[in-house]
Amino acid sequence: MVVEPAAVPSSSEGPPSVDSPHHRTYGIEILRIGVGFIWALNLVYILAPGNHWFANFATTAQSYGPTTVGGPGLAEYVAAHAAVFSWVVAIVTTYLAVAFLLGATTRLACLVGGVFSAVLLATQVGSTFSFPGGTDVGEHPLYLLIYAALVVGGAGRALSVDHWLSSAWARQRADRARHGIPVPRRAWTAPLDYRFFLAYFAAGILIAFSVTLGLMVAVPSTGPAGGATSSVAYENLTVTLNPVNGWPQFAPANFTVPTGRVIFTITDYDSVMNWSQCPCVTSGTVNGIESVNGTNLHVLPSTNIAHTFNVPSLGLEVYSPGQSIVRFTVDLVNPGAFQWFCLAPCGTGANPYSTPPMGTPGYMTGTMTVG
Repeated sequence: MVVEPAAVPSSSEGPPSVDSPHHRTYGIEILRIGVGFIWALNLVYILAPGNHWFANFATTAQSYGPTTVGGPGLAEYVAAHAAVFSWVVAIVTTYLAVAFLLGATTRLACLVGGVFSAVLLATQVGSTFSFPGGTDVGEHPLYLLIYAALVVGGAGRALSVDHWLSSAWARQRADRARHGIPVPRRAWTAPLDYRFFLAYFAAGILIAFSVTLGLMVAVPSTGPAGGATSSVAYENLTVTLNPVNGWPQFAPANFTVPTGRVIFTITDYDSVMNWSQCPCVTSGTVNGIESVNGTNLHVLPSTNIAHTFNVPSLGLEVYSPGQSIVRFTVDLVNPGAFQWFCLAPCGTGANPYSTPPMGTPGYMTGTMTVG
């Protein structure tokens, strides 16, 4: 019996298949799994009962109104349909976590994740780039680059359900061919040139980003969804260092807001500060929460509290970490002039609780006029 040697592919047949174990790029698969882990953490945050994510979704959506390019109309629309949009976000988050962790429908997950990040980036573009990492979508430009890298790198070709299914289907096709059984055309398992898919990926991102920006401009402001008030106003405050004396300073210190629901945004450019004696419990806001860099909190860590915004006569206590963007909503019913204070120790003298700018009008105290 003569055994013929196995055929050796000639050089004209090109390089071995990318599915060959010697040519798998495990680095890109580790990146994919890492992205899946991040989405899994997001899902844990959504589902954790203590975060009240679904209950606070409308307030969170409204809080982005001041920084949307086309005005607060789209944020108010999302808040008005909080039940729908909160579940859409939760479902997309679940899908992305499972898809990237398991490597199932990896290309589709890249496209869905890219479009999702593009929409979130578009809605917050007014604040995402105003301060590095200043919002919960500050990282989405990085996400878009990661998704593009996964597409170009051919994620899903190893350590994935996609690769297992593709290999199983290839073995079945080979077995059918050996037995003379007609082999159907490869459909979903057919190789797809990454440049072809990348073109659709980029087009999807641009379309999603453009459509969302268009909606932000086109959707008129209609006021908040539900609640005890019929109108909504926005007030933006900034904490910076005075260029003359170097003192931290709220600007504007004196301002006027109407009665009704007011959404405040404090952009704090001051340094990270540890206030060990901080009570750090938000009060006087809607639902007793404030949003710090996109995360809703009722109790804040004392390891970073640079300033506070307190209006004692209204029972309002809000904490502003350094290097952050804080948003909170207040229902103001009674008109009048109300003095606000910063209670965090930020004085420049020997006693940081009593030396300027603490208690200094125009710096760490001022007047909020309602009416």
